[in-house]
Amino acid sequence: MDLPLREALERFLDGGDDPVEGALIVAEIVDETADANWSRDEIGRLADAIGTQGEITPRRVVRQFAQSGFRGARKNYYEVDNSVLHHVLRTRRGIPISLGVVLIGIARRLGLDALGVNFPRHFLVTIDDLLVDPFAVSPTTIDNCRQWLKENKVDETGAFNIADARDIAVRMLNNVRMLVQGQGDFSRALEISDYQLMIFPDSYGLYVERADAWLGLRAPEMVVRELEEAVRHAPDDAIADRLRDRISQARQLKSVVN
Repeated sequence: MDLPLREALERFLDGGDDPVEGALIVAEIVDETADANWSRDEIGRLADAIGTQGEITPRRVVRQFAQSGFRGARKNYYEVDNSVLHHVLRTRRGIPISLGVVLIGIARRLGLDALGVNFPRHFLVTIDDLLVDPFAVSPTTIDNCRQWLKENKVDETGAFNIADARDIAVRMLNNVRMLVQGQGDFSRALEISDYQLMIFPDSYGLYVERADAWLGLRAPEMVVRELEEAVRHAPDDAIADRLRDRISQARQLKSVVN
């Protein structure tokens, strides 16, 4: 497939570890009218405003980020716009990962060490030694997070892994893809997953998700093709066997694509 932003994504993958730049490409994938330069300038303006108001510490950056009006989008959480950086910068509302990227961008402009944390279902940020919940726009603690994992019966393995710029871009695209696929726009979901595969071509889970999208388009021959790729990248024999069972089922379906 001819992807309009292939070259931009390739340049991103070749250069450094800036989550803001990855998020700006995600924004352009979602909205072709996105103005990346405006978003960069706005993050710079926010950083400058914080930097001129006293000593720069992680807690003060988070506090002034909240005072600038940023907070979680609670009423319209499941909207694609909440993953689009220029929309988040204009409305001051977003989901954890998009707010987290803005916060990382501001903190890094101010000379602080800011990173993403791939916490399940709820992206987190570290600024120096401070752990931050970007959706609540507030510091949190490892103990609080472990309690959440326990209450929600989520395995702690990998829950506090650092998310590099690639991880963040894929996670943002994943949010968008799931939303559009849930709305029945399977072709758009496949296009988004094409970009994801550019970043992580060996992700068996992405091939499975693509198979589901092709199933929505009632194209079983493509379902089989994607599941065969998933088998090639399956992490163990048990998963590969389950995928082969799905392939057998898909081969029984009739295609409506001509």
